Amino acid sequence: ETGDMAVLFLWILAFLVLGAVMGINLYALICLSDLQADLINPHDCAGRINKLVMPEIFAHAAAAGLMTLCGSWSMVLVNGPLIAWHVRQVGRNQHLADVTEIFNQLDKEKSVRVGKAMLYALVFLTAAYRGTERGVNMFLDPDEKAKMAEFFKDAVASSVHHF
Repeated sequence: ETGDMAVLFLWILAFLVLGAVMGINLYALICLSDLQADLINPHDCAGRINKLVMPEIFAHAAAAGLMTLCGSWSMVLVNGPLIAWHVRQVGRNQHLADVTEIFNQLDKEKSVRVGKAMLYALVFLTAAYRGTERGVNMFLDPDEKAKMAEFFKDAVASSVHHF
């Protein structure tokens, strides 16, 4: 029981951390779009993005670590390539936006951010599902689970949802 509660807590924490990671990534994407629309200058754009690069990397790694503690090895496989890419970028000192090149690298940087947003969304939704699944399985006894299964089976079979 205590172990189940701990795993549920870890899934909720991973969900919240992933929400923050998605917010950081989308903020960077908005900054790049503002630069493209000439609403901010390259110096401000690079400064805003660079302030959040390391927090994004650490938060993403922390979320992956939390999911590992939950026993979700499939999420390790999903997150592993991006974490490895982040490590490579930091190791090569290519993780920060260069003020003098950000405008020239705009399309590439936006593509990277959109790809990361899709991965983060997939992982975020998976964490939400797995946390909900853990909570339901933890708080419902077998009789209640059977009743819920019957309820959803009847709901799918009914014609009420057809307009």
